[in-house]
Amino acid sequence: MMDDETLNTITSKNTGETAAEHTSCSLRRRDMVRGLFWPGVCAAGLSSFGASSAWSQSRGTPKNTERGFNPMTWLNRGRDSFEIVYEASTGVVAARMRDFSIRAPDGNMCHTRIAYPVTVFDRMPLIIFCPDAGCKGAMYDPLIGALAASGYFVIALDDPRAVALKAGDGTKLIANSPQLRPPNLAEARFLIDMSSEAAQVLGPRANRVDASRVGVAGHGEGAWMALSLAGWGSSNSEVANTRDGRVMAAFVLSPTPLEDNARIVNGVPDGGALALLAGPQGAMPQALPGCGLIALSLPARSSTFGGLIGNPTSSRRNVVEPKPLAAAVAAASIFFDWGLKRQGDRKRTLLGLDGRVVEGLSQPLQLSRS
Repeated sequence: MMDDETLNTITSKNTGETAAEHTSCSLRRRDMVRGLFWPGVCAAGLSSFGASSAWSQSRGTPKNTERGFNPMTWLNRGRDSFEIVYEASTGVVAARMRDFSIRAPDGNMCHTRIAYPVTVFDRMPLIIFCPDAGCKGAMYDPLIGALAASGYFVIALDDPRAVALKAGDGTKLIANSPQLRPPNLAEARFLIDMSSEAAQVLGPRANRVDASRVGVAGHGEGAWMALSLAGWGSSNSEVANTRDGRVMAAFVLSPTPLEDNARIVNGVPDGGALALLAGPQGAMPQALPGCGLIALSLPARSSTFGGLIGNPTSSRRNVVEPKPLAAAVAAASIFFDWGLKRQGDRKRTLLGLDGRVVEGLSQPLQLSRS
């Protein structure tokens, strides 16, 4: 529990809304124009489902009502769940983004990026996202926005080492400052504790965030932080001591390489949380046989998908890869539907991705389980 003084330090940076910070967008269907979703930018202009939509629940809705009428469920009935999210993630994403800051018990400010659906219909599980070294949460807007559009409330941490700079040509860069501390597990746990404060951006629908169903996600260095919270880690580390029992599922993209002979292991006696690892084919850490880790190999050229997520300065010469990223997001959405929303049919869909040919991808997907 926090004292009143600490609670009074909570701040939410909700002013100066831009297209990246507070954007209403519509779900993409086959007959909509295809487009790229660049980091920090959500293309606008298509018809959107605003918070005051006729489908939205009114302020006077009883508090014990957990589900509203979701027209997207009706419109997409009978369609393949992977295809739905894949299509939506290659175009315009139906999500809003906000910056949110809160003072942690140690006195440091914890800066985050929040993503949530344009219109909230159902109860939403919570996902905590851990960024790569020197990256801000806003650098993952294409990823966290697409997850949010699938019905999740996502809080992405900022790495305090991320320092904004300008190159000689005036372009904006992000540098990794070694003088500052990296984000830590305590901050992630604190954000789970304080998710109700972050949910205030939803106004009267703040109670739609379900902190009893928690998932974690991460990229690069942050992938290991997410895995640690879920009870997974390197065979050379003390995994069991880092697990947060509230975490039910973990999705990670392209973890930083492990040292020689190390493997990903499940470090807790009860099996820990479900875990899905995704990344470029042939470039992912290996798991210890029998640990139960699910791995999805993608036909991607870079771990940042050509700079679409993470630090763009490290991937300037790579070809932008929105479709491999969309495939990763679609798999993550199905995985979290299974692990957090307890939709049993999603497990069959996920396991059925092995060998699946996807429009726009150069090679079939490859799924394996250790």
